[in-house]
Amino acid sequence: MLILNAEAPAERQQEILDRARRLITERGGVVHHVDEWGRRKIAYPMAKQTEGNYVVITCSASPDALEEMGRVFAINKDVVLRALPIRLTPSQAERARAKGAPAPVDERPEEPRAPRPGRGRRRGL
Repeated sequence: MLILNAEAPAERQQEILDRARRLITERGGVVHHVDEWGRRKIAYPMAKQTEGNYVVITCSASPDALEEMGRVFAINKDVVLRALPIRLTPSQAERARAKGAPAPVDERPEEPRAPRPGRGRRRGL
């Protein structure tokens, strides 16, 4: 899973994804799916960014391919905010190979935040 800087040019983001695909295939791996979840809010700011482009690459790769991808992602910190390899169970891997990684659905309704007590109000007037 990758979180790419949403403010980075689309060409640079695509370049990183192409490089990741190439590294996997050159080292004997197979890329099954590349699922782009799009621009989403990040749980906490990373590199002063509050949003990022989420991309999930479902693949079978060797450890040295993952290590090299980690090195490439670390060099490109201006584009890659976070990269996390996730090992799936055999049943999860089979489902991911067949269907890819579906984007998560947030079923919580958007609600305005209530003011925090004791903030912004003057007492005693």
